[in-house]
Amino acid sequence: MKRFLIPVLAVILLASCTQETEISITPDITSIEFGPEGGAFDAVIFTNGHWTATCEDEAVTFSPASGDYTLPIHVEVGENTEMFTKAIRLALVTKVDENSRSSRIVITQHCRPFVFCEEPSKTVGPEGGNVRFSVNSNRPWTVVNEPPVPVDPVSAGPNRTEVTLSVPRNDGNVERTFTVRLALEDDPSVWIDLTVIQSA
Repeated sequence: MKRFLIPVLAVILLASCTQETEISITPDITSIEFGPEGGAFDAVIFTNGHWTATCEDEAVTFSPASGDYTLPIHVEVGENTEMFTKAIRLALVTKVDENSRSSRIVITQHCRPFVFCEEPSKTVGPEGGNVRFSVNSNRPWTVVNEPPVPVDPVSAGPNRTEVTLSVPRNDGNVERTFTVRLALEDDPSVWIDLTVIQSA
């Protein structure tokens, strides 16, 4: 009888140990999107152990940062001041005994529309010539004023584009300024002026 009893007890003990180490962590929201202004949301973390939440993005705050078993978590996403869409990961880790499991909530946060030039004002001598600007945008843009000099291209975007202003020779005795305004096609309130100052 003992010969049969010992293997049975071993199987029961093994099954018990296996059951104790089976852990999981699953949020009821795995992905969410926000505009550049940010926002907040609530999620429920389903787990059978002690869990912690972490995020490398300082614009994201959450409460609680840890807990035991299934609990709700409140997450707030601050404004996106970067010129790119952010993929933010809220990492979730649960631990039972020496075993751990991980999951995450992915927060996609879009950036504000922009048209940008690191050096929007340049100078050229009286001889004139082609003056080039490196323009970056996340939406299509177009020239919205009557350009005082030839511009190439007159519309482009998104992404980085080299814009050339062809400045003629200055035969006068007075410094002169040429300004070309670029604005987003779907939001003209977002614009930038490219300026060339030509000496006499």
